[in-house]
Amino acid sequence: MALNVNHRAQGSSKYQFSIQRADSLNDVNSQVNRWQTQASTLPFRHPDRAVIAHNIASFHLLRYNATRQKGDLDQAIVGYAEALLRGMDHPPLDILTFKHLTRALLTRFTDFGTREDLDHIISYFRHLSNLPLEVAGIKHLDVLNGLADALYCRHEVGGRLEDIEDLISLLRHVITMVPLGTDYLLFAGNLASAWKKKYEQTDEPEDLTEAISHYYAVITSESCPLDHPSRPFYLNDLADALLSRFQWSDDLNDVKDAATLFQKSLDLLDKEHPDRMGVLMNLANVYQARFRKIYDSKYLEKAISRYREVLLLCPPGHKSKDKLLINLGSSLVSRFQNFGRMDCLEEATSLYRAALRLCPRGHPHRQESLDGLANAMHLRSLRTHRMEDLEESINLKRENLALTTPGHPMRPQMLFNLSLSLQIEYTWTGNMGYIDEGIEHLYEASKLVKSGHPGSRRILHLLAQHLLHRFRHRGARKDIADAIKHYRTSISLIPEGNSEVSSMLSNFAISLYLIFSRIGNAEHLEESMDLFLSAVKYPFSNVRDRLIAAQSWTITAHSTRHSSALTAYRNALSLLQRAIDLGPTVQTRHEYISGRDIEHLRSLPMDAASYAIGSHLYEDAIEMLEQGRALLWSSMRSLRAPLDHLHQVDKSLADEFTEISQALEAIITTTHVLDFVQTPAGTDDDGVAIGRKDTFARDLAEKRRLSGELENVVLRIQALPGFENFWRPIPFRHLQTAAMGGPVVIINLSKYRSDILIVRSNHPVVHIPTPTNFFHRVTMLAHQLSETRKSYRLESKKYDRVLRQTLEELSELVGQPVANRLMKLGIPEQSRIWLCPTSVLASLPIHAAGPISSHTNVKRYLCDIYVCSYTPSLSALIASRSHNLSGSASRQPSLLIVGQPDESLPGVDSETRSIECLVGSGSVTRIAGEAATPENVIAHLPMHPWVHFACHGMLQPGRPFESSFLLQHKTHLTLLRIAKSHLPTAELAFLAACHTAELAEDGTPDEVLHLTAAMQFSGFRSVIGTMWAMVDEDGQDLAEYFYGKMFAVGAQVASYEKSARALQHATRKLRAEQRVSLERWVNFVHYGA
Repeated sequence: MALNVNHRAQGSSKYQFSIQRADSLNDVNSQVNRWQTQASTLPFRHPDRAVIAHNIASFHLLRYNATRQKGDLDQAIVGYAEALLRGMDHPPLDILTFKHLTRALLTRFTDFGTREDLDHIISYFRHLSNLPLEVAGIKHLDVLNGLADALYCRHEVGGRLEDIEDLISLLRHVITMVPLGTDYLLFAGNLASAWKKKYEQTDEPEDLTEAISHYYAVITSESCPLDHPSRPFYLNDLADALLSRFQWSDDLNDVKDAATLFQKSLDLLDKEHPDRMGVLMNLANVYQARFRKIYDSKYLEKAISRYREVLLLCPPGHKSKDKLLINLGSSLVSRFQNFGRMDCLEEATSLYRAALRLCPRGHPHRQESLDGLANAMHLRSLRTHRMEDLEESINLKRENLALTTPGHPMRPQMLFNLSLSLQIEYTWTGNMGYIDEGIEHLYEASKLVKSGHPGSRRILHLLAQHLLHRFRHRGARKDIADAIKHYRTSISLIPEGNSEVSSMLSNFAISLYLIFSRIGNAEHLEESMDLFLSAVKYPFSNVRDRLIAAQSWTITAHSTRHSSALTAYRNALSLLQRAIDLGPTVQTRHEYISGRDIEHLRSLPMDAASYAIGSHLYEDAIEMLEQGRALLWSSMRSLRAPLDHLHQVDKSLADEFTEISQALEAIITTTHVLDFVQTPAGTDDDGVAIGRKDTFARDLAEKRRLSGELENVVLRIQALPGFENFWRPIPFRHLQTAAMGGPVVIINLSKYRSDILIVRSNHPVVHIPTPTNFFHRVTMLAHQLSETRKSYRLESKKYDRVLRQTLEELSELVGQPVANRLMKLGIPEQSRIWLCPTSVLASLPIHAAGPISSHTNVKRYLCDIYVCSYTPSLSALIASRSHNLSGSASRQPSLLIVGQPDESLPGVDSETRSIECLVGSGSVTRIAGEAATPENVIAHLPMHPWVHFACHGMLQPGRPFESSFLLQHKTHLTLLRIAKSHLPTAELAFLAACHTAELAEDGTPDEVLHLTAAMQFSGFRSVIGTMWAMVDEDGQDLAEYFYGKMFAVGAQVASYEKSARALQHATRKLRAEQRVSLERWVNFVHYGA
């Protein structure tokens, strides 16, 4: 600062009121010492001391600007005050000194936060504004601008509404005084910002509307041309205001306009501009808000991508770092909720904890970080069912609530959040105290929030749920009356197009059903069913919310035998497939379907079938089982739909379908998508992982694009005559063709009722009822067998005894009734049959159910009476016969042998040599030792229609797509890698390895995710696998018996269609000649044609 007044004060002073420019800090120090020496020579009351005090103050201020030592700033303020108190008998100089004092105080507040200075600053600026400033050469606008700054600062510090109102009044006055130009732009922009600040405090929509109106006036005025340097910032501020209005208006136009304005602002800023990071984060915020409005995941992925970009730009310790971490965490939580990805929730939790470290007590964003972490732990508890996760969530929410005083604008939200977790704790513990506390909090919140605010409907809705819980526990009619009232009010407040509609309608429908179950009013039941229908069909809610509504509908309609039950089930099954298909890869889809939070949905197809069977609609039951089971395989199989007929009708359309479906399959079967959370590029000084390679977003975007293109192609195919059912759920008349080679026995397991259906070609479906305790007994059998197998090694007497008991009970429940009915139907012994078990039945050796009683006393199992094969679904069996293998029946098949012996598998060499002798070395290619790599095996598979694996099989609990064959140097040929293969000429695969047909314990038995199913999907028509670990020597013995039967002297050319009989023959010989234990021969199963 340098004053150049060059004016000698009137009167007798010999000292010039002047400060020359100092060239160095030494010059400044010299001037301070000089004027202090002059002051010391004068009496205390000497009139010239005022001028000297001013000059000393000015040089102290100049030195402060160079050294930032607070003592100099304090001395400057004292000096200016002394000069004013003494008076210089010259009004212009007094006014100028007054201004300097006020600015020095403002500097001290700005730099050191001295709160008490603000009141003086505002008072002084008000006084200055009433003085004749022009005589001192001071612009009136400069003083008014200083007053505006001070009012803004005091509002920021103390939150006084009066200050922001005074600021608005002041700025309104100022903009009437200034012409268009830079000054107008400054004050008009500040006026808009002041209205925005007022809205943030009052939550009054009118204040925000005023802000938006003024921002629009700024950017459309002549003072703000396209090339004005401040234009990007005004665009950003307007966009931010529109985003704020969207939070309560739910007007999609606001969020669209905000995105456009943020992008325009970004385009006007250089890539190196320091404010670019803030605008980029705002753009991410608007994408996140748009996702929450319409649940289109492309906006969520855009938000995450932008937040990660900002994270790379954000230096450690940046003032906005905590907010960035909170927002990125929130987006990742949304991704978890949308796709069920636990890794996203774990990363979000880590980000919230990092944000909390940056927000100590008293920090303005501490509540947001606490809220985010509490929400993440709440969701984690729902997935893990760990009480400690829920307790942490509740403790964090209680801490957050304690930080909000009764008048705090966030208090209603904090009360709502705590009540949400208390409801879960009640559900888990049954302690009504949590519901009573929640009701108390929600009533308080409902009184604090303004009517029509988005928070109002959510609070009332949760309050209704709490009241319903209390009604169920205590039966007070007032509670249920209030609950219905609050449900209706909350639903009436939802704006059209809001994504919350489905979940709210569904919750209300459940409440009405519970009232019906208590008091029996049929009107409540009918309204409940109507609400469920509306919830399921509402197009603006996300698919998974609609699915949950549909599932609730099926439960209520099934239990009441309501006429809408089948409609409910069909809608639910359709939505289940859509919900799973949201994930870009089979791995992410499996994560979703295996999640504990949707465990109740996994029985949906079996429950649907049970209802249809109870209504004697057997064909409908089979259609719904087919539609709702093995969804991961069927989704991928649809991409390999046979196109022979379409090629003849429209080759270009068939080629287009093939091209897009192959690209889509490449995305779906990709393996790198799970790596990004574990592989950040590094950690910054705030302890935050940065530089993650988020391939999920890229894969999801590509999957969306390809899915859209494929959907368009499918619609064009369906428009062709004769292709109306292309890619639609398969009708029974086509599913029935699966039984062309013999009956298919479907065993449906449901908590409602369990049944056995026999499908025959060109015959009605045959129904076999089961005992009422069938579900319980089978569930216990599966659990007992699994636990015993995990606890005991191969060939243990304990396991043999449990297995024997299991087979005996399976004989009573399944084997004997099926054998008896097949006999009655005229199906001769030794005919082929296919078993299609559902749910946990898929893990049981139904083919070996027995002994089955007969007119002879011979001990026989089901597989002794009939040649048994398994199939995951009817469509899988149809697919195994769908391709024309012309010439395969008249030629000698070539066989690929993959052998990997080691110390624990010494019999592999002799096993593979035996096979070569039986098949003929000219037809065999053997890969072993160094050549047995996954890449080499995959390369050789298309060259050989038959393959025999003799190696270790590895099961990966919870990660079925990583189950594998263990090859050279401990490399793994995984299930997913096999499934990616497309082998149209493949015929037979013999998997002489452990666990190849064993289901991983991930809670999804109906997905049939094992190596045998993968081989079948890749193209092999017949596959032999193992249900558990196998004994090494059984490999050689079984192979000799099996291939000896397939290539018997004098027999016809070997065919994969004979493999089921050959396996039956081999296991019989294993039993008869080797006297192996029960578990060793039961282990081997046949899948496919």
